[in-house]
This record gives sequence, C-alpha cells and structure tokens, in this order.
Amino acid sequence: MNTKEKIETQVELLRAKMYNASESKLQNQQIIKISQELDVLLNKLEQIEENNYS
Repeated sequence: MNTKEKIETQVELLRAKMYNASESKLQNQQIIKISQELDVLLNKLEQIEENNYS
C-alpha cells in the first residue's frame, strides 16, 4: 500500500468516526477535533495528487 492509499484509508476511517460522533451526540469539541484531523489528511492527499500531475 503506497502513501496515497494509506491516506485515503485514514480519510475514510475519520469520515466514519466523525459521522458516528455526530450520531452519538458527542460534544462539538470532539467533532471539531476529528474534522481538523480530516482536513490535515485531505490537504496531504491534495498535495500528493498535485505532485503527481506536475
């Protein structure tokens, strides 16, 4: 599994975690933290894709 695939897997796991957190009525701070982690991974994924197309 390459780096891009690993990040894509992590993104899917965090998306599911965020969805479950919102369904289970966790505090907004916890959902925000998950969302921020997801943002970091999505930015990394975008950088990888940009580098592959350069």
